[in-house]
Formats: sequence, C-alpha cells, structure tokens
Amino acid sequence: MNDFFNSIPSPPWWTWIFLFLLIVAIYDIFIQKKHTIKHNFPIVGHLRYWLESIGPEMRQYFVANNREELPFNRIERGWIYASAKKENNYEGFGSDRDLYAHQHIFVKNRMMGFVVPEGHPNAIDPYFLPCAKVMGQHNNRRKPFRPSSIVNVSAMSFGSLSAAAVEAMNKGVKKAGAYHNTGEGGLS
Repeated sequence: MNDFFNSIPSPPWWTWIFLFLLIVAIYDIFIQKKHTIKHNFPIVGHLRYWLESIGPEMRQYFVANNREELPFNRIERGWIYASAKKENNYEGFGSDRDLYAHQHIFVKNRMMGFVVPEGHPNAIDPYFLPCAKVMGQHNNRRKPFRPSSIVNVSAMSFGSLSAAAVEAMNKGVKKAGAYHNTGEGGLS
C-alpha cells in the first residue's frame, strides 16, 4: 500500500497555493454575505481591507492626513461606514483638527457657570432667550421693542394662506411672546 502512495507523484508547490485561493474564492462568493466587495471581487477584495487597515500609517508618511480629502474626508467616511454597518460610530476624546485654525468653532467648557445678576430676565426664567435685535432702536423710535423670543414670524404673503393658518400662527406667536411681522401690505 505504501508503494502505491509513493508511486503517485506529489503535486507542485503552486498547486497548494492555487487550492487555497480557490477555497477563499468559493467562500467569498457563495458563503459570506457580509461584504459585497469580497463577493464581487473574490480574493482581491481582501487586499482592499488590508490596504485600508494600513492606510493611516501610509498616509502619515506619504499622502495626506485624515481631514484633507474631498468631498468627504476619511473621518467622515469612517463615521458613515460605521453607521451603515450599525457599528459604534463614536469618536474618542482628543482631536486631530487644528484648533487654532481660522474660523474653527470651539465650545469651551467652564467648571463654574456664569452667575446671572439680580434683575436679569434669566434670573427669573433660566430658559429665557430674547431676540438679539431691538425693533425700532436703529431708527431711534420712542418705544423700541425687543421680542421675547428668538423665533419669530417673518413677513409672508399671508393672502395665500388660509384664515385658519394665519389665526393659528397668531395664537402661537401670542403664546410665545414672539414678534409677528405682518410685512406685505397690512395686518392679517
């Protein structure tokens, strides 16, 4: 029996590599359903994921940083991929942004909040946020008016709205203490 097995010629070394790649291709096409790239491009699709995994190291030395690509940079694409796969899309503390760049928006936290002086409207209602613009102040009117809400109703073509819609807006504006600009032609 040993003579029989010894008489069979052993396959060349590349046959084992070919057999391994064939098994990987069959797995990629017919068994795994998670990655469409591996399904559409068996064997070569694995190369894409490997290159993506060493991408940060390659870009660090040769190409670009994580926020230089357009229309979506690597950080945004990573967030989109993680969200699409229902994976964790949160980023850790720290930043790779230039915090000192021109027009960079940064919210600076404080341990102790601002102390509101007595008589200030926010001392009574901490959620009070008045409108920044004082109506009539620019033209030196006798009684300038500051709406008590930053959300106001601007001038619209109220003639194209139904009476019920205009009435509903007016009631909402009254409840909010907001400003209603009647605008185009008169009081609605």
